[in-house]
Amino acid sequence: MARKTENTKGTGPDQERARNGGPEQQRRAAPIDPVAPTEAAAPTEPTPPRSFPIVGIGASAGGLEALEALFGSVPADPQMAFVVVTHQHPGHDSMLVDLLGRCTSLPVLAISDGIKIRPNQVYICPPGGQLDILNGTLHRMDAENPVSPRQPIDHFFRSLALDQRENAICIVLSGAGSDGTNGLMAIKGESGMAMVQVVATAKFAGMPSSAIATGLVDYVLPPEQMPAQLLAYVAGPYLAVDRKRDTSDLPGESLQKIFVLLRSRTGHDFSSYKSSTIRRRIERRMNVHQITRPTDYLRYLQENPHEIDTLFRELLISVTGFFRDREAFDVLAASALPDLMTSRPENYTLRIWVPGCASGEEVYSLAILMREAMEATKRPFEVVIFGTDLDSQAIETARAGLYPETLAADVQPQRLERFFLHEESGYRVRKDIREMAIFSVQNVVKDPPFIKLDMISCRNLLIYLEADMQAKLMALFHYALKPGGLLMLGPSETAGPASALFDPLDKKWKLFRRKDSPLGEHPVMATATPTAGIAPPHDTGIPNPAKQSTTIGALVDRLLLARFAPACVVVNDRGDVVFIHGRTGDYLELSAGHPRLNVVEMAREGLQLDLRSALRHAAAHNAEVLREAVRVRTNGKHAHIDLCVTRIAEPEPLRGLFLVSFRPRPAPISTARRRHREGRADESGRVEQLERELQYVNESLQTTIEELEASNEELKSANEELQSTNEEFQSTNEELETSKEEMQSLNEELTTVNAELHAKVEQLSRANDDMQNLLNSTEIATLFLDSRLNISRYTDQARRLISLIPSDVGRPLADLFADLRYDHLVADCREVLRTLVFVEAEVQTGSGDWYLMRIRPYRTAENMIDGLVLTFVDINAVKHVEQELAASKERLQEDLLAMTKLQEIGALFAQEADPQSIMEEVLEAALSIARAERCMVSLLDAESGQVAMIAQQGFNKTLLEFWSVFRGHEIPCAAGAVEGAWMLVEDIDRGPPFADPTIMELHRKAGVRALRCIPMSDRSQRVVGMISIHYRAPCKPDARVDAQLGILANQAGAILGRCKISRQ
Repeated sequence: MARKTENTKGTGPDQERARNGGPEQQRRAAPIDPVAPTEAAAPTEPTPPRSFPIVGIGASAGGLEALEALFGSVPADPQMAFVVVTHQHPGHDSMLVDLLGRCTSLPVLAISDGIKIRPNQVYICPPGGQLDILNGTLHRMDAENPVSPRQPIDHFFRSLALDQRENAICIVLSGAGSDGTNGLMAIKGESGMAMVQVVATAKFAGMPSSAIATGLVDYVLPPEQMPAQLLAYVAGPYLAVDRKRDTSDLPGESLQKIFVLLRSRTGHDFSSYKSSTIRRRIERRMNVHQITRPTDYLRYLQENPHEIDTLFRELLISVTGFFRDREAFDVLAASALPDLMTSRPENYTLRIWVPGCASGEEVYSLAILMREAMEATKRPFEVVIFGTDLDSQAIETARAGLYPETLAADVQPQRLERFFLHEESGYRVRKDIREMAIFSVQNVVKDPPFIKLDMISCRNLLIYLEADMQAKLMALFHYALKPGGLLMLGPSETAGPASALFDPLDKKWKLFRRKDSPLGEHPVMATATPTAGIAPPHDTGIPNPAKQSTTIGALVDRLLLARFAPACVVVNDRGDVVFIHGRTGDYLELSAGHPRLNVVEMAREGLQLDLRSALRHAAAHNAEVLREAVRVRTNGKHAHIDLCVTRIAEPEPLRGLFLVSFRPRPAPISTARRRHREGRADESGRVEQLERELQYVNESLQTTIEELEASNEELKSANEELQSTNEEFQSTNEELETSKEEMQSLNEELTTVNAELHAKVEQLSRANDDMQNLLNSTEIATLFLDSRLNISRYTDQARRLISLIPSDVGRPLADLFADLRYDHLVADCREVLRTLVFVEAEVQTGSGDWYLMRIRPYRTAENMIDGLVLTFVDINAVKHVEQELAASKERLQEDLLAMTKLQEIGALFAQEADPQSIMEEVLEAALSIARAERCMVSLLDAESGQVAMIAQQGFNKTLLEFWSVFRGHEIPCAAGAVEGAWMLVEDIDRGPPFADPTIMELHRKAGVRALRCIPMSDRSQRVVGMISIHYRAPCKPDARVDAQLGILANQAGAILGRCKISRQ
């Protein structure tokens, strides 16, 4: 039997339900009106406030986006409250209230101590400390163990489970680690609902993965789909807002059929469990699948066997932890364990049983406690702890001894370091502790128990069982324990009717020691397996002499007891009957109403006074008490008996009990002589009876007087103590009055200081606003770093250079992406911190923008260096001007070179140099001006119309053959130039310059993409030829180039014209 984890596994609404379920399964239960229409007019008592679900949300790293997506889908009236707990550094202010307030219409409030939760509101836990909830009110607490890792989500989820029970809902979002897992288990243990973010959508999968691994999650969804599922769940019949809880909604017939299905599938019978708990958990499963009728759910179980497995895990109530209820373990270690060890010999094997151990945390807690106790008492023992549970998965976890890192919140640091090994996936119990534990699957209700035990720890198991099963288990525990053995129950459990079997050692934490009692030695066990060592009687028909002699002796003893021993009963110190011998019906009878086996209450008329007096006298004086001739009324007649009460000293098991025997007195022989005196004898008997009653009253009065005198002495002593205490109180009161005056004075001073502080805060806030507006108005990207190069503040303009969001404050600069073509930013920052010499550099972004970067030390008012200030001034305009100036300079240089070249050609012309060398210079000048690779000079024959090449540079053989002699009309570009027109073909693929496509293909293969043809004219403006320039890439018009080429063409034309005249 497990008592610690509800094991439900879900991934949202069941897809199979849509295929197998009927229409009834798809309907949602509408909220029930708490006041029927017929009662509206009648006066009613004020209705209590409606209960509403409280949703605890845990998030850590990467949780902001998930929270925004979740609350962005929450409607304006969800009829539930949300409490958000995150991992935040105590020293930093949280901006979560502002951030979430932008994405939801619900009010978002920062939690203050003692705030009452109301529906349709979002509460944000501030950084630092832990959050608790009591009766719907939130309370902030300081962390109990600041040394151990803080688990604020687990802490709040546990508190939420205890306070809200089935109204508790938890959501685990993105985050590293495993915080939230144990708290989720606690909420499931109280029949709450659990929802987890899909791992694929979480930036950090640690927390969602750890929660899903428990197998308890009801829904695994993306954050934006969670609100719709929440509303559907809350509107269901199990958790309707206005629903009045009534566990009788599930008929007994349907419940029994579900028990049958569970037993057939799992082999375990849950009919001994409390029906209210079973019904509540079945109703919760129905609500998960949106099924309203028990008959529909029964059919759903029959059609979907996997749901039976899920329901089985739901019923395995299992909430546990290391050293749960730590004070209980402290009490156990302080006295009970040392006493137990002292009573056992050295090298003794201590045997301990933990039924319902779940995943083994309590077993290992006891093992650690035993190890510490053996070291403290310096008594070596071999310890064997048996841990049993119904849940085989939990047993496997217990055997592995590996637990998540959240256990550090429950285990003291010294124990954590000594008894656990830290691994990548959590903490593992050390081998020497694991070797003390033996785990197995067992049903404590029906399987045979472990015996000869020194201790049993059965905490929080009995509360889930019916009363008769609790009584059977308590008797079974008494049977399994050795004399003086310890029994530890949960704080909400009691020994009940079995209290006579155990002595309480600590009533608060339910620690008991086994009594040596004849009862419970052989308990009735609900098991189909015969008890070991007990065989059924079998008559072989063959007499056994040894057995026969023993049987004869026992039969003789039994015969003598039945014939001569008087009727008697054995009672304890409270008068409760523990054994009956003989026929006691003439003296005792059961009273009306609830049966109670108290011998005084069962005594017949006339016997109660003497019996009560005799029991009291025997207990007070430890002596045998005899009351003779007690007159008892039986069945309308009177009889006289002798009543004897004896305190039993031997044998040992019966010591402390009382033997009450009833001996009938023989009736007097009636004679003729005494018949006439019968009336007088009756009167005498009546007088004797009255005298005995008077004697009993006198004895009772004397006893009462003695008790009253003793009470008076105690009261006098108590009165003196009260007087002394009262004087101390008066003195304390005077001190409190003085302290009160001092506190009032201090409070006034604090009020003044608070007012001054408030004014300073307003001034600081105003100055901060002024500085922020100043920084933003300068349009300069500014970045503030602390001494560890972490981001402390930035302006909006800085986000264009470095990917920054509000949550990046506090992160290292090196972890952020900077859109800069500059690899020395972090190194320069460290250098400035080291040398305090500022750095200035021009840097360029990936998009081509230019900034002037300055890195200066951040100097405080106390002249201390506390970080750096980085500024980035936009210098794009300056850079553009510089680039234009450089381009202009380059163009001027090119023009100067071109003009120099033209001047040199003019000088050659004036010197009447060789025309061929002049043409070579013309080609060089044309290529330089046009920035091309090929150029030629051609001469026009006006009579034939042919154009002949006279000089070229860069032409291959194929082009030379084509351009050496051609007619102008063959090439439109050349034809225009021959006619005196400037021609430019920017791209031959877009505007073919050739009439014949084969000619165009020839030029394309030769790498020609553009053509420029400039006509050459002599001094009489006649066209004498042309300059043809070929480009490898498309070409655009350029007036500057055209002007320079025009001058060059005119000079070349003049030279060719003069040469022609000379030849003539």
